[in-house]
Amino acid sequence: DLYATISNMGGYMQPQGHLQLTVALVAAGLDPQEAVDLPRFSIVDGMRGGTVWIENGVSEEVLRELERIGHDMKAGVTGHGRTIFGRAQIIKRDRD
Repeated sequence: DLYATISNMGGYMQPQGHLQLTVALVAAGLDPQEAVDLPRFSIVDGMRGGTVWIENGVSEEVLRELERIGHDMKAGVTGHGRTIFGRAQIIKRDRD
């Protein structure tokens, strides 16, 4: 059965965004708007070991842990810089 349709535009961000939105819906149980509103991350060049851009709103605790385990990051991305995350839409099927 159809659960939801998910769309995320943005080059290398597209598969990363689809995964993030799916996890938010299924594992975290968020509704579509909550899932779209979560801060996102993107490995901008799409390569293993690439710089991880992280949208503003991710906790300092998470950022410290990512840095501790060796990720190269650009954290706190805001404003026009957020265009690298693309845009997202979700339509979730109402089971009722």
